[in-house]
Amino acid sequence: MTASPSRDKERSIQVWGNSPAGTTHAQEETPGTAEFFRKVLERRNGYEMPWLFEIVPFREFAGRTVLEIGCGAGYDAVAFCRHGSRYLGFDIVGRNARIARAHLGHFGLDAVFFRADAENVPVRTEQVDVVFSNGVLHHTPDILAAFHEAWRILRRGGEFYVIVYHRDSIFHWVTLFLWEHLLKGGCLERNFRERLSKIEYTTSDVLPLVNVYSRGHLRRLLEEAGFSVRTVWVRKLLREDLPDLPVLWRVWGRIPQKWLDRVGKRFGWYVIARAVKE
Repeated sequence: MTASPSRDKERSIQVWGNSPAGTTHAQEETPGTAEFFRKVLERRNGYEMPWLFEIVPFREFAGRTVLEIGCGAGYDAVAFCRHGSRYLGFDIVGRNARIARAHLGHFGLDAVFFRADAENVPVRTEQVDVVFSNGVLHHTPDILAAFHEAWRILRRGGEFYVIVYHRDSIFHWVTLFLWEHLLKGGCLERNFRERLSKIEYTTSDVLPLVNVYSRGHLRRLLEEAGFSVRTVWVRKLLREDLPDLPVLWRVWGRIPQKWLDRVGKRFGWYVIARAVKE
């Protein structure tokens, strides 16, 4: 039986209320502290997604109103604020909004954070210049409703940057499905949707909703919401995304990251789109 949308959202609140995004990189630190934020930001920006700063032109958003869907602990909020954006960020988890506010305060930055649902945003129509969402909307039950909300609150000519999990990736098909679900026998214990949910770290006993999207599917959803899609990228392939087969682990360690980056531009774990409200 499929969970109801409200139940899916409750699960998300439990998962990220217990374990804010980035917790795996600073498990010995307390969320909200400067040291927690520093450690996670260093790992995230320096190793996991350095490509983000090539794709998202943070400097160009100086003086513009930016709304982030799913602000998490404030990692991207720092980049927007440091480059002079008028930043608003919300999260379905109220605790995350408070943590993000504390994190930015450690760096002398000020922004507006609040609790809200991506499918029903409490912002007036055509109020913002840029909408941004990084690794969040693949957890919402109705991503099309969230895209309609992004379109509604954007001014004409406004831009929408969205990052979600990529269905046609090495991590999804080779590591999760072929290796862990089939060859390692995970299919005997749980269905693949449950296996997909377990990629998210949590100290709670619930599993969040996790969806994946192809490039074409993401483009069609954005166009259905009224956007003109300008660019679709694929990024993010690390050694940790490859099957944990012991006999091959030494081989993975010898592969230069720049080679993985090249393959990741076609088969990486994130699909990113830039769309415009004409």
